[in-house]
Formats: sequence, C-alpha cells, structure tokens
Amino acid sequence: MFYVVLILLLLLETALFYFSLKQQDRLLQEKCIAYSAFTLILVLLFGAKILPYSFRFIPLMLWLTGRLLVNGVLLLKKKKRPFKKVKAGIRYTTAVLTLLLSLVPLLLFPPFEPIQASGSYQVETKKITCTDQSRMDPFSVENAPRKVTVDFYYPKTENGKFPLILFSHGAFGFSSSNFFTFQELASHGYIVGSISHTSHAFFTMDTKRTLTLADQDFLQKAVEINGLKDTSREEEVFHITKEWMKLRTEDTHFLLDTILSESRSSSPSIPFSLLDGNAIGLFGHSLGGASSAETARERNDVDAVIVLDGTMLGEEVDFIDGHVVLNDTPYPVPLLNIYAEDHYEGAMETQGDEYDNFYASAHALDARETVFKGTGHLNFTDLPLFSPILAAKLGIGPADARSAIVTMNEIVLGFFNSYLKNEGTPQIEKEYLDESTSAEN
Repeated sequence: MFYVVLILLLLLETALFYFSLKQQDRLLQEKCIAYSAFTLILVLLFGAKILPYSFRFIPLMLWLTGRLLVNGVLLLKKKKRPFKKVKAGIRYTTAVLTLLLSLVPLLLFPPFEPIQASGSYQVETKKITCTDQSRMDPFSVENAPRKVTVDFYYPKTENGKFPLILFSHGAFGFSSSNFFTFQELASHGYIVGSISHTSHAFFTMDTKRTLTLADQDFLQKAVEINGLKDTSREEEVFHITKEWMKLRTEDTHFLLDTILSESRSSSPSIPFSLLDGNAIGLFGHSLGGASSAETARERNDVDAVIVLDGTMLGEEVDFIDGHVVLNDTPYPVPLLNIYAEDHYEGAMETQGDEYDNFYASAHALDARETVFKGTGHLNFTDLPLFSPILAAKLGIGPADARSAIVTMNEIVLGFFNSYLKNEGTPQIEKEYLDESTSAEN
C-alpha cells in the first residue's frame, strides 16, 4: 500500500506540473480540488479500515494539508501572476522532495498485521512512575532521586489472582520492545510489567509525559563494547558492565519491592489487587536478560527466569590475572536461555564451556537452553515487524520474523506456565525454526 500511495501522489503531482506547463497556468483551483479529493479518499480508507491509520501517515497528511492551504490562499488572493517555467519547475521539484520526505515513516515503519494474543482475557494497560528516595540518579544533573517507569499489561477483570512477570529491555531498547509478548502473556492470565530503565532506555515517557532520551555516553560505550575485538580491554569492560548491571538490578529490586508492597496494602488498586505475590517471573532481552538473571540470584522470591539472547554478565564476579571469574554457586532459579543462532555459535567457538551462560546452565539446579536457527539478536524483539529496514541494519537473521516472535511467545508462555502456574514440565526443544526459511522482511 505504501508504494500505491507513493506512485499515485507522484503521478498526481507530475500530471499537475505537465498540464501547468502546457496551459501556462499555475492551475491553483485544479490543485486544490486534487489535493482535497486525495485527502478525502485517504480519510475514507482510514474510516473503513481498508488502510489502517497510524502515526506513519501523519507527515503525509500534513503534506497534503500544506499543499492545499498554500494553493488555496493563492487562489483566494485572485492576483494573477505571470507564469514562469523555471519557478514552476522549482515548485514541482520542491513538492516531490517534500512528498518523499513525508513518506519516510511509511518506508521505515510499513503497516503490518499485528500478532493477535491467543489467550481468553482481554488486556488492559497502565503506566506508573516510581521514585526511589534511597538512590540518586547517576544521570541526573540536579542529583535527583532515581525515577523508574513501568508499563503494566494485565487481564481485564476485577477478580482472580495472577502471577507477576517483570521484563527488562536491552541496551538500545525501550519498554514496548516486546509488546506482542506482553499481550500474549497478559491474555493468558499474567500481570506483566515492562521496566523502562531511565537513561538506559532509548527513550522513557513517564506518567507526567516527561520524555527522557538515552544517555549518549552510555550508548557510545555500548556500541563500542559490542564491536570490541581488543581482548586487552577485558578488565575495563568488566567494570563498565558491572556499573550497568548494578543500575538495572537496583531498578528491578526497587520495582519488585514497591509492587509487592502495594499489592499487600489494605486497599490496593488494579492491577496490584490482582497480583499473586507468591508467583514471580523475570525475563529480558540482551542486557535486560542479564540483569533479570542477576536479580533472581539476589532474591528468594523469584520462581523462574528467561534470558532472551543476552550474556549473563552477573555470573562474572571478579577479574583476576587477566580473566573473569565466574560464579561457581549453582544458579538457584529455574532458567531458560533462548539464543540467536549467531550468538550461540559464536560463544561456542570462542569460549565454549567457559561462556557465562553455558557455565551457569551447567551448574544450575534447573536450566534449559534452546537455539532459534536463522535468527539474529533483534529477532527477539518486535522491531522486525515494526521496521524491517532498521531491524535488518541492526541485526536479524534469514528466518521469518513473524514466526520467530510467535514461536518465542509460545516458549516463554509455556515456561512460565510450568513454574508460575504449576502446569507440568516445560517441553522445550534444543532448536527451533529452519535456517533455510526465507524472511518476509
């Protein structure tokens, strides 16, 4: 549909330019009629849901409105100006360039068919922002207390008690990075809280509509470390990532304690009133998976953890004689690691059994691992659906993006059902998806 809109508008603009040259006239009235008609057609398509409306169309609608207003004002002035071909060419070129610019959101974020939740519950959402008075925010210029925002997804009901699951996003992620997973879990009777680690998230919008972007120093260091090949800097990386982990685990501890305290108050509000504080799960993507796993090590009330293609940095407890020292205390919580194929194979090749995750799984009381063939790091977020172009640039595999998300959701749900709802032993295969599957990106 993006290409249809683009071609029709280019044809319209080109036709108007052609007849303008042929008749030696700016055709202001004809242009007003054409832009009005095209705008009306789009509105009707949106209203009939033939073309789903979203933020992607805002620049295009502004472009059409602007073209209509400019030509309408000139028409109302009724002042006949001499027609000049050079100026007409400049106006046409400007119109085409601004049109193409207005269609960039449609190119970067093309409309797609959402993944429908399979559970029986309708899903409600709620955002809360909590202030941790015991900590100063290291990113705050005013040395203010740390504020953390969490987005809740929960069953639309006033009755029942449901397990709590907290999610932590990756280094370049944000709280809605796995929206379809949250919806799936909530539709099956879970209260899901997606944490926005302020200044670590790509952006955070709190309950007062205050926007906080990611700290540039953090982003630069994350990019540098992700691409680092110099083994002489391992100790430096160890200390940097320890600081990141400390911030994120403290965020999670604070939110967990706050949520549980609210749920046990005399008159808790929804969703806290629906929460079963005796069934808690944690999961996260990338760095968020690492901090989720570490948080579970530090508490005795977490019942299950899932790491989505992340390195379990919390297992690194020291750095001695040029090497990290891994935690040899058995991992105490049921653990599931889901790997992208390139991540898994790279870790096996370079570190083998001494890789953080492999070592933790081998010494865990209850651990499982699975590999998604033909996937990359961003296949474990919704980005490949929202923006295939950006996802391809940032790292996905040839596997079908939609199938990867649906399969991941099924595994995540099954694992949490086993440990938070006592629904039997999770049946998880060693591999999923076929690396020969063509992507629909």
